[in-house]
Amino acid sequence: MPTLLPRCALAAALTTVPVLAQAGNEIVFVGTSTSGSTDTHAFVASGTGTIVQQAGTTHTDNCTDAVWANTGRNLYLGQSLQNRVSRAEWNGSSATWSTFYQAPGACYGVGFDSVRQYLWVLTGATGSTRELHCVDADPNSPNYGTLIVQSTTLSGASRERWGLSPSGNLAAVPHVFLSSGLFQLVDTNPASPTFLTPIVSTTIPNAGALGFAFASDCAVSLDDLYAYVLYVGTSAGFLAVWDVTAAQWLDFSTAPGQQDFPIAVPVANGMALSLDRSFAVVAGQAGGGGVMRIDFDYAAPANTVGTIYAGLTVPNCNGISLSPEGTRVAVTSTPASVSPPGTLVIFDAQSGAVLHTVPLGQMWNIYTTAWQDASPTATYTQYGSGCAGTLGVPVLQAAAGSRPALGSTFTTDVLNLPFGIGLVSIGLSSSMTSTMLPLPAPLAVIGMPGCELLADPLILNLVSAPGTSATWSWALPALPALFGASFFNQAFSLDPAANPFGFTASNGGAGWIGY
Repeated sequence: MPTLLPRCALAAALTTVPVLAQAGNEIVFVGTSTSGSTDTHAFVASGTGTIVQQAGTTHTDNCTDAVWANTGRNLYLGQSLQNRVSRAEWNGSSATWSTFYQAPGACYGVGFDSVRQYLWVLTGATGSTRELHCVDADPNSPNYGTLIVQSTTLSGASRERWGLSPSGNLAAVPHVFLSSGLFQLVDTNPASPTFLTPIVSTTIPNAGALGFAFASDCAVSLDDLYAYVLYVGTSAGFLAVWDVTAAQWLDFSTAPGQQDFPIAVPVANGMALSLDRSFAVVAGQAGGGGVMRIDFDYAAPANTVGTIYAGLTVPNCNGISLSPEGTRVAVTSTPASVSPPGTLVIFDAQSGAVLHTVPLGQMWNIYTTAWQDASPTATYTQYGSGCAGTLGVPVLQAAAGSRPALGSTFTTDVLNLPFGIGLVSIGLSSSMTSTMLPLPAPLAVIGMPGCELLADPLILNLVSAPGTSATWSWALPALPALFGASFFNQAFSLDPAANPFGFTASNGGAGWIGY
């Protein structure tokens, strides 16, 4: 085992990792659902409201969704009539387009798993045969752009709007027509025994009660604790929120029966959720339009507050997205009385004050915006397997609600410690140690049969507590140079009866530092 070193040594090492820091002037991609237009897309600088590039290409015809990846260097875009996911390589001033994945049918909704470098898309020959396809989106992989795996259990009903958790672990995939109210939550974590199968199949009671309703947008919170379905009937719209832990819908009213949250803007067609899930913004498509902010109270859902941004003129608005830090909103608007009609409005998420109004030339039917994230979302996931001791296999996991965000304290729980004592290693690689030992490495040679070293043990930290669990915490400095840096760790449990060496090993943990 290596010598214990101060945590500041790791922070110093991480600052040497080349990353692209958040600049506050990220690009907003704007796409339309039209085809053949001379202006089917635009790239707008969010900080200045300047159009950096605007053009028409078949790679942006009939855009259904878009997502940025690889620290803002690649944009992936789903297309309906062209049956493909297109890719834009962004160099800071212009995009180079190509076909990323040729799909069997229309591509609806794209989601990016930044930890595993997977691109997910909902596609199939018809609406009733659509499945989730997982595509290799690691630019350094020899299989880049090829299908890894797909679900096989979603066919039978039309699906169109869906949402992937930023962690990459869950996907909310309801039926697009909610007369039956059917909602499903699909396991998209490759390490899970239920990978690619629905782990929740339930109904949205109020959606069925409307007689006719359709799902217009979906989301899953970063911590995988809540799933959100925005749906609209002939006369009203609602937001249903599924509590994953409690396995029930949140009740937003003290009135008898379960009540979803009412949406006050007409024909709600788009939603964006803040990373900390404290609020969401919803765009209204019809008539005078409008944007509504919903501030959640999860402990007492009836206290959740919805507010329409007063003084914000965005008729027929769609394509709503939040900036990475959650302080700004981008939404498209197409007033019928204006020619050319398309505009992008960027406003303050708290006050609604307009920051930029950007005319978009001949663009219309503008349903997609995607806000570039040059710095990643802070995530932490488990990988690999540990080895059993006298209390079973030690477990290393993020504490509830904790993630490695800059300027915060990240905490992990270490479970199944027979003596309440363990070691937590942390390093910069899961494939090679600093001494050039390939990982994972079997530890039988030191008297730990069946155990593997899963992370480079650059630093070791002693953890202890009464009982059989302990915590390890890391106060992350607010240094922009750390954005995008990754780290890997593993726990070792003191367990003299388990093997000659007297320790057992946990699973590994992979962290990505960001917002």
